Amino acid sequence: MDRVIPVLLVLALVLGWNVLIYKQSAGRMWHPLWIAFSLTALAVISVGAGAIGYTLDRHDRFVAHTAWAGHVIWSEIAVGCFTGLLALYFWRKGLQRVRPV
Repeated sequence: MDRVIPVLLVLALVLGWNVLIYKQSAGRMWHPLWIAFSLTALAVISVGAGAIGYTLDRHDRFVAHTAWAGHVIWSEIAVGCFTGLLALYFWRKGLQRVRPV
């Protein structure tokens, strides 16, 4: 029971934060363009870090005692390509919903 209370507290804080952001953005938080911007940023960071050999996984950095792998990290590039494809989908959906002025 001692472990349940902190987990529920963190869950309540995360849920409260999401509700606050949703209300502050007037529901735009889940608009496809907002999701497209976030996924594009994630794709650029993942592909860039993987290409230069920078490890984004904190556990791997702790075990290796360095953030640099010394080689291309193909799994990070794969994650970046996948999120890039998702971003393209949301860019397309979002730009279809934009009304011309």
